[in-house]
Amino acid sequence: MSTTVLRIVASYGHQFLGLPLDKRTDTDATAYIQLVTRGKKQGYAVGDWVNVTLTSGNQGAIESIHTRENHFYRSEFNKQKNLAANIDQVAIVCATEPAFSEELLGRALICAEVAEIDVLIILNKVDVLDKLDAARETLSLYPKLGYPLIEVAAKHTESLKAELIPRLAGKTTLLMGQSGMGKSSLINALIPDVQLKTREISSVLNSGKHTTTFTRLFDCSFNGEATQIIDSPGFEQFGMAQFSHSQVQHAMPEFVPYLGKCRFNNCAHIREPQCAILEAIEAGTITENRYHFYLRLVEQLNYYDNARY
Repeated sequence: MSTTVLRIVASYGHQFLGLPLDKRTDTDATAYIQLVTRGKKQGYAVGDWVNVTLTSGNQGAIESIHTRENHFYRSEFNKQKNLAANIDQVAIVCATEPAFSEELLGRALICAEVAEIDVLIILNKVDVLDKLDAARETLSLYPKLGYPLIEVAAKHTESLKAELIPRLAGKTTLLMGQSGMGKSSLINALIPDVQLKTREISSVLNSGKHTTTFTRLFDCSFNGEATQIIDSPGFEQFGMAQFSHSQVQHAMPEFVPYLGKCRFNNCAHIREPQCAILEAIEAGTITENRYHFYLRLVEQLNYYDNARY
């Protein structure tokens, strides 16, 4: 049995597909290697580079993982959902219709901040004009916090060429969003023959059954630059059991200038006297909406902490 290095390009539950270093998903789909894990080892993600022992022509066992540049995931207690590794940015898709959850957007931003991964917020379906102003108003805060925001309509290829493709070219991007945000429409517009490529992966991962609930990486080329897009299933919840209170505080950009300036070193920024965060809220430099978002996260983190003991 020989050993080789593969890049994980698709995952579904505990099943993974890998490709060798010299293969691409847009030209060499027949080269997929179906991967299994040793014992109870899990925690692998699309984008990981792994050492594999080949057990047959198209099957292998993961032996070890290469050091990651980063890792984006969500978690609930002992359950962890690995979304991607070794990426340049997370692109979070929102839409004018149906209404998106600002709570879930905020949680995804926290995860990206902690992992030190750049973020791009995409407002899709801007051709739904009667919902556009409300969506713009909800998202208006985030560019002020340093998050780039672009507007597109998947049906209008000119907006994709002008706004989205330059942001993706030459990068590895995790594309994520709630169900119904039009993420699949964006993928279809960006990647030719994506349905064929999806069926190829489905047939290997799931014994020929069509599934849309796996995460997969697509190699493509934008503006002459090699580009990777990782498409992930739509989500309706975003657990953050992996984070500490301090990590959450430092992952909120508007909090950062005031951290360490409170009267008490262990200030939780809830009701303590001479709290710099509370004073910033009074002064209007931190919005009450974002502060209440922080309080909800603290409540959940406290619940996680209590449940562990």
